[in-house]
Amino acid sequence: MYNFILQIFIMLSLGVMIYLIARVTPRVGDIEEIFKKQPLGDFDKLIAKIPIGEIDFILSAWVEKTLRKIKLILMKWDNLLSEHLNRIKKTNGNNVGKEEKQTLFNKSIDEQGDDKIL
Repeated sequence: MYNFILQIFIMLSLGVMIYLIARVTPRVGDIEEIFKKQPLGDFDKLIAKIPIGEIDFILSAWVEKTLRKIKLILMKWDNLLSEHLNRIKKTNGNNVGKEEKQTLFNKSIDEQGDDKIL
């Protein structure tokens, strides 16, 4: 019951919004005509001469190149750090000694002897 009332309320709200938008829509054309009729000032003419499309293209190309360069620098830095970590890992492994590290799959000498069946 409450879902039905909620759906009716939502549909009425949507209908009211569409009605309000439809009433305001013709005014938009009137506003554009008012601005077109006014003469442009010197500053407006100067702004109109600026090639915004070309500036946007050049700026986006520069940003793309810059981001690619930053990506390459970060990748080189990552490789350098990985090599350094591997060197540290190797030196730490050699300093520990010749002892074999215990893992789940390696059995110690005592455990291997217990598995024999007599």
